[in-house]
Amino acid sequence: MALQMLGDCSEWIGNSLVLMGDIEGNDIGYALTQGKSIEEVKTYVPAIVKAIIDATRETIKLGATRAIIPGNGPLGCVPYILTALRTNDTTAYDELGCLKSVNDLVILKNDHLQQAITNLSSEFPNVRILYGPMYDGVRSLIANASVIGPDGNSALKSCCGIGGKYNYNSKIFCGDKGVPVCSNPNDYIFWDGIHFTQQTQWEMEDMLVRPALETLSCTPLPSAFLRSKRFSNSNMLNYVSSY
Repeated sequence: MALQMLGDCSEWIGNSLVLMGDIEGNDIGYALTQGKSIEEVKTYVPAIVKAIIDATRETIKLGATRAIIPGNGPLGCVPYILTALRTNDTTAYDELGCLKSVNDLVILKNDHLQQAITNLSSEFPNVRILYGPMYDGVRSLIANASVIGPDGNSALKSCCGIGGKYNYNSKIFCGDKGVPVCSNPNDYIFWDGIHFTQQTQWEMEDMLVRPALETLSCTPLPSAFLRSKRFSNSNMLNYVSSY
């Protein structure tokens, strides 16, 4: 029975598209908000990347033949990071209002991950493993959303939250009594200061997963899964060529 179940599992996984990663943002983000320095968190990068690669390797051994491993998005643009590490030093921010030092750390980690994916692909030449450029995708959404919403710039604000420049307060969180929710969540990138809105999740799926389906010879998603985009700027999708 166990062998039969293992065989069924292998066939099921082998016919699936495995999406790994983008959970390690907590290891970086929460360390920074707890007072760890950028330099100290840099030392976590090898362990973070190893954990992702080891998990992917185990999935491949279970039968996976296609996988996407996304890099981290720009954590320096996320409301909870911007709130916790806010500074009066204007040079600390880039043209989108994101913290440069945090995003530089994410880029470093993503570069290490891409090299590790190359090595893993050499280890399993018959498995298709793609890197998902989430960093570029989220920055593209933020850049195109920089003048939306009834309150002006809502690109770096939480839809559900209260207080401060970024509509985020870790002590009075989304879902707590008295915390308001914006009336136009589809215009926002961030839901509660930590997670994306549903609209953003849909658009990230469009940019990360849908282009990979053809590359990986997968069945395209049915039209029922399509959802209108907020922006018509064609530059938003240029980065998917990295597949």
